[in-house]
Amino acid sequence: MKRGGRPASASWNGSDRLVAGSLFLITLLSRIPFRTDLLYAWDSVLYTRALDGFDVTAGHPQPPGHIFYVGLVWLINRLTGDPNAAMVWISAFAAAGAVAMLYRFGRTLFSRGVALGAAALLATSLSFWVYSEIAYPYTLLAFLSIACAAAIYQTWQGRAGWVVPAALVLGVASGFREDLLPFLLPLLVLGWLGKPRLRVAAAVAVLLAAIMAWYVPAALLSGGFAAYQSASSAQTGYLLHYSSVFGGGLGALADNTFAFLRFLGWALAAAIPALAAFLICLSRPGFRQERRDRRLLFLTAWSLPSVLFYVLIHVGEYGYVFSFLPAALLAAVWGVSRLARSAAASRGERFGRAAFAVPVALMTALNMGLFLLAPPAMSADRLAARETILGSKIETIKENFNPSTTLIVSIFDEQQVEYYLPGFRHFGMDPMEEPRASLELGPSISAVVIFDDFLRPGSGNLSTALPLAADQKLTIIRRRPGERSVVIDWNRQEVSLESAG
Repeated sequence: MKRGGRPASASWNGSDRLVAGSLFLITLLSRIPFRTDLLYAWDSVLYTRALDGFDVTAGHPQPPGHIFYVGLVWLINRLTGDPNAAMVWISAFAAAGAVAMLYRFGRTLFSRGVALGAAALLATSLSFWVYSEIAYPYTLLAFLSIACAAAIYQTWQGRAGWVVPAALVLGVASGFREDLLPFLLPLLVLGWLGKPRLRVAAAVAVLLAAIMAWYVPAALLSGGFAAYQSASSAQTGYLLHYSSVFGGGLGALADNTFAFLRFLGWALAAAIPALAAFLICLSRPGFRQERRDRRLLFLTAWSLPSVLFYVLIHVGEYGYVFSFLPAALLAAVWGVSRLARSAAASRGERFGRAAFAVPVALMTALNMGLFLLAPPAMSADRLAARETILGSKIETIKENFNPSTTLIVSIFDEQQVEYYLPGFRHFGMDPMEEPRASLELGPSISAVVIFDDFLRPGSGNLSTALPLAADQKLTIIRRRPGERSVVIDWNRQEVSLESAG
């Protein structure tokens, strides 16, 4: 039976609005107790600097710039007066919006049960929860990916009236996250197949206009089109050379694949067995109907471009996988639903409902338990510890060292060092470009502070330590006569002071 051109079971009603609103509110409220107060990572600082002057050629932020995101941060910062708080609130609201949006789209695509299960697993995903609490735009990536997919799906359903709006949604979304454009353009183009040529032409024009709406100001604020393109090309060339299979061969492929699976594992968390079981079951004869289902094709087309990019080119953050995590969770819960339906056919409808609801509820509860009660890498405990230790390092350095006589060494936290300790000299390196870097010490430097926890002092150096919060220590190398330079050895993860010659 059809209603308005779609299955009656997929119709949106007052109960669904209540569920979606409740999911949004519960997700948002669950984020408030764990919000962070310090800029979380390298890029967090770059976005903050972009508020004072957007220019990707200066790395404020890195190319291509996410200019709409920077503009949103600027707007919220007018209310908060704190760039970090502005970005964290955006992360929290985007996470809540993504959960509600996934329910809405899942309800259209499958059923209320599948939609609610996928939304609950997204809300409690370990890495998704962590990234809801920090100054990073990756929960926004998830929200925008769902919004684009939901609009594009209407074109897949034959609704020609959605051809232009779907292109507009993708074009605007790419101003917040440029990676959405190559990731979701194939999905959009597939939705254009069989549609009137004039509508497709209009959609192409609208998409290009939306892209120009962020590309032009980003270029003009970065010194012009040539400078912006040069900076973007340099960033692309860097990734192709140092992290892609085209530059690093099979070694890069292995590294990317391992990182991708690790990042995806933290995002799926307790849903890993469900997705694995579904993928295995697709090879069984009883799943022939699912293999031919256009919804599976849609989820695959949604996910595959980004998966290929991460494995073949670059996957640098846990949050990258949020571009297709919603699709993976929908597939996982759909698989549980399909297996439960098979159980219902042999053991009764009541057993089938329990066979679906119980596993989904257990996976959600396990996610919550891991985040709230256990100390894995992606948890409330580790998130708070990172914040506490970072703050303790900053305060300890301020209280115990003279900026004119101290050098701070950091690799991954160098931007936070520069931002929170502006009077101190600092030294870092890019381990992808060089495994070993050195810096000549000026005559005034008497102490070298090792900021990163994984770096240790050279065996021949005179080192001491100061206590930090959470039973951590801050390592300092005291300079002795004759020592002229500081050396970072990435392979040995060691910092040394060395004599001349």
